[in-house]
Amino acid sequence: MYHHFGDESVLSLCEVPTPQPASGQVQVRVHMASLNPVDFKLRSGMLRMLGRPKRPAITGKDFAGEITALGANVRGYAIGQRVFGSVDPLGGAGSCAQFVALSTDLIAPIPEAMGYEVAASLPVASGTALQALADIAQLRRGQSVLITGASGSVGASGVQLARSIGARITGVCGTANIVYVRSIGAERVIDYKTDNWQSLGDRFDVIFDAAASASFSDSRRCLSAGGIYINTMPSPALYLAALGARLASRQRCVPFMLKTNADLLGRLATLTADGVLVPRISEIVDLGQVGSAQRRMQEGKVSGKICVHVNS
Repeated sequence: MYHHFGDESVLSLCEVPTPQPASGQVQVRVHMASLNPVDFKLRSGMLRMLGRPKRPAITGKDFAGEITALGANVRGYAIGQRVFGSVDPLGGAGSCAQFVALSTDLIAPIPEAMGYEVAASLPVASGTALQALADIAQLRRGQSVLITGASGSVGASGVQLARSIGARITGVCGTANIVYVRSIGAERVIDYKTDNWQSLGDRFDVIFDAAASASFSDSRRCLSAGGIYINTMPSPALYLAALGARLASRQRCVPFMLKTNADLLGRLATLTADGVLVPRISEIVDLGQVGSAQRRMQEGKVSGKICVHVNS
């Protein structure tokens, strides 16, 4: 956890009271957590204007484990049941901990054959891709989609989902990950180190900027007349662009913010159990290694998910 904003050195292992479930909540013994860019963005203060995140805070958002206690008015869950989910990162009670307590609307059952590390990898990364492409863009078979950051956890989930829908996929990634991105379903892969996809003259029905590496103004010439651009890192400029696009054209610009709920988590569980989503897990670390793992993520040295084994 951390008591003030800063680099990974502000993280330390601490003893705090075990969280108890309130009405409508469950207590979960965490077996595995997973790391996301939002974790180090919150820790560093990059998102300090986003809802005034509470401090001191336990880092982490995604987890998988088993229910150890039920609050009042909880139905449909039992002690000992395996679940996965995602905590509210602004509340200070993160997932890199032995226990979490949270609403049943933020968890879902883990399918029987699924491991904790796979389940813990799903909520933020795959949830972002599913909500962006299926719910917001409503991507359809035969449509063309370009996905930046296609080798990252969000982008790779997007490629896999788009493949299952039957879309025509162009992925953007670095040289080292071209083979991987092609193997998960991209028909075409652009190496951002040697080519600029915005200058190639192609047009797409959907641009999913999972890497948040572009802008709507630079990308709109690559959109079809009724195309949609989705960026995973909202900013004031992006909201202004969204308003301008709505007033001036049929194109859409969407500043994306994930909205996690039990229905979304259940869909992710089904898609993973059916083999549509296959998280790429790069390594599993212990709680004491979370700081260095976040640093590697922030430096762009990680491909795939880092999971955190919690020794309860």
